[in-house]
Amino acid sequence: MINVIVAGASGRMGSLIVNMVNEANDLNLAGSADLDKPLAGIIDKADVVIDFTAAEATAKHATVAAERGVPIVIGTTGLSDDQRDAVKNASARTPVLHAPNMSLGVNVLFHLIGVAARTLGKDFRIAIEETHHTKKLDRPSGTAVRMLDLAVDARGADRERDVAVLEETAPTGKHPIEATSYRKGDVVGDHVIRFTGPEEVLEIHHAAQTRELFARGAVVAARWLVDKKPGLYDMSDVLNLK
Repeated sequence: MINVIVAGASGRMGSLIVNMVNEANDLNLAGSADLDKPLAGIIDKADVVIDFTAAEATAKHATVAAERGVPIVIGTTGLSDDQRDAVKNASARTPVLHAPNMSLGVNVLFHLIGVAARTLGKDFRIAIEETHHTKKLDRPSGTAVRMLDLAVDARGADRERDVAVLEETAPTGKHPIEATSYRKGDVVGDHVIRFTGPEEVLEIHHAAQTRELFARGAVVAARWLVDKKPGLYDMSDVLNLK
């Protein structure tokens, strides 16, 4: 039995993860951390922590997990450079899995982006479009940022010259790589990457139907991470895509 603590348990994602942990035969909900119940006070009960909180809290939780040697799965996005450094530093002492999107399908999409960008070459323009609900705090989303990073790295693009990040407007076609963010209604998450060449278009599209898929991915990640060595992992490790 794997003892799990969920940080941010009262939040939208946290509550879904709590339900999935309770329904699993091989998992035990050892505790729930929230604003009124600090992780530091209960972490000794955990074999693994799943964190879906806010950027500042996540950085602190990663540090606490490292101090106690407890693996931690992080799904929080919108981290600053200093907060990312805190997560990276924690991974030197304990297993840390940080992924901007826990969806299994999206992580296959990440893999395909690298393959397509490298294979098609610079004759193909790249356009990324992401749509989320109007309450989404970070913009562009962590998933879109990851898609953009993968495309830039695979293409060997210059970020200053070749990349544009737009809001609520169609791609302009002025840059080899463009990413656009839209906020509409209660859209769970919709991501498209389009490679447009002189004579053909390749489009890869992922649409999240429910938020449960992110919770399910986090639980899969927690099972995988619990017996790993200290290090910084992501969902491509879980899915053996590297």
